Amino acid sequence: MDLQRLQTFRTVATLMNFNQAAEVLHYSQSTVSAQIKTLENEIGILLFKRVGKSIRLTEAGAKMLVYADKLLAIKEEAVAEVTGKNTVSGLLTIRMPQTVATHYLPRVLFDYQPRFPGMRLDITSCAMHSLEHELRIGTVDLAFLFADTIGAKNLTSELLCIEPLAIVTHPSHPLAARKSADFKDLEGQILLLPKSDCGYRMVFEQALTTERVTPATIIEMNSIEAIKQTIKAGIGVTFIPEIAIRVDVENGEMAKVCWADDLETGVLMICYKDKWRSPAVEAFMAAMRRQLADSAEKSQAIEQAGRRTPSPARAAG
Repeated sequence: MDLQRLQTFRTVATLMNFNQAAEVLHYSQSTVSAQIKTLENEIGILLFKRVGKSIRLTEAGAKMLVYADKLLAIKEEAVAEVTGKNTVSGLLTIRMPQTVATHYLPRVLFDYQPRFPGMRLDITSCAMHSLEHELRIGTVDLAFLFADTIGAKNLTSELLCIEPLAIVTHPSHPLAARKSADFKDLEGQILLLPKSDCGYRMVFEQALTTERVTPATIIEMNSIEAIKQTIKAGIGVTFIPEIAIRVDVENGEMAKVCWADDLETGVLMICYKDKWRSPAVEAFMAAMRRQLADSAEKSQAIEQAGRRTPSPARAAG
């Protein structure tokens, strides 16, 4: 597959305009059209469709764009590696739960980005069902998942830390006043569950099934922040990483339910087994290891300090 035609395709797909793509690439419009037509003939399927006077990617075109990005990024990375350029460029595609991205990624990027200023990063929420396939074919370089283990034999995983989980609701909810609660107490409750944070939700739903608990309804949301705001509005109960709601609980906007058992999940870093990893990928992995290890140490220190500090009621007594 010709990389020049892929570059033309990506430019047209970005601008959604053949004339503008021709100007950017310093080609004639007929050359751009011919390259796209040749690529479509090679693949055997249309990549663009016309809608009135504009163009849109077909479903196949949208898929092809992902591969074009990766192939062109590999070319850029290979040239940089072979020629010994100081600035590494390319595309790093990462799957990551929202909570990990929100609470850990900014500090990782603070460390990583100055060292690899030419790298493009594409970071999206995890999609557990397609993860092995995406890592195998290379459309995803690295993935992170809330889980204790991963069963796919072709994937290798590294446990970065243990993340506490919490059952959370509005402070006025009856469950917030309970001294101890368990899964049976979720019978008939409105449950707000995330679509995007992956593994721990599956374990939670399995527990509901095992305990034969029937919620009043389940509301699924793509956004962790949307779930939090709904809880703050006085609707429902959620199951969420504790780090995502720690400040909200301290501010009195949300309340942790006193759960009978400890709730926790691992944070896994996942790669395709025995697959070569570029220096840029290795550096990102190392930055994640450092950040999550530092955060785990700080969390333990805060927890230990809380245990040593008497509550206001005890101090008064």
